[in-house]
Amino acid sequence: MDIMKGVLEEAEDIAIKLHKKPEDYNQSEISTLDEIADTITCGSVLLCSGTAAESRLIEEVDHTDFSHSAMIVRFHGDAKLYLWTADTVDKLEDQIHKESNLDHPGTHLLVLKDYLTNLDKYYPSPDGSTYRFAVAKLHGVDVDEKNLWSVMYEYDGTPFPPTKQEFLHWMEGQVDINSGMLNSFCAQMVANTYQKMGWLKLDHPANHYNPGSYAQTRKINNEMKDGACLEKPQYFKL
Repeated sequence: MDIMKGVLEEAEDIAIKLHKKPEDYNQSEISTLDEIADTITCGSVLLCSGTAAESRLIEEVDHTDFSHSAMIVRFHGDAKLYLWTADTVDKLEDQIHKESNLDHPGTHLLVLKDYLTNLDKYYPSPDGSTYRFAVAKLHGVDVDEKNLWSVMYEYDGTPFPPTKQEFLHWMEGQVDINSGMLNSFCAQMVANTYQKMGWLKLDHPANHYNPGSYAQTRKINNEMKDGACLEKPQYFKL
């Protein structure tokens, strides 16, 4: 067996045993997406607590409840919320018509509600648990939609790395080795977009960041630029 694969599998088993739902999470008391949709700004970060073994490991490493991050997008004059996300979903239509196969995995722009509604089906839980969702709202920026569209078009279709490579790229990022953008994991694409938009400093490469980075807002706000900041994550339900 590949040594790295064996180490990751053992770590995932430990993370599954250690995982606990946050004590302050009460689904009956949280707002729905429809109730908070108008308050979600373009550039806000979607945070998901996944259910797979890999997700539990990411949550344990981060010491947060989150294993996936993506950027929520809203356009002037369009009531829909979209999601700029890097993942392995291959059953939803990319809203950026750059490639011939619009339901490709990797980085793509999807309809937010379609994505959230189908996550538990696309990534079924081994223990019967379901996804939890939160949003860290972005403030202090004036979104240049032309520039944002240019960034998304450039990186649309970027492949998602295999698990071992994803982990290695993140490890490289912890010592500020830039793994490049030939492929990209979720938090890396959010950071890359933030940096290209001028919202996040270039002190670290994009692969330095993980989903928990956007939940630990006090820390990451020290790395934001020109007044940009993220609110403390707010849980919501569908």
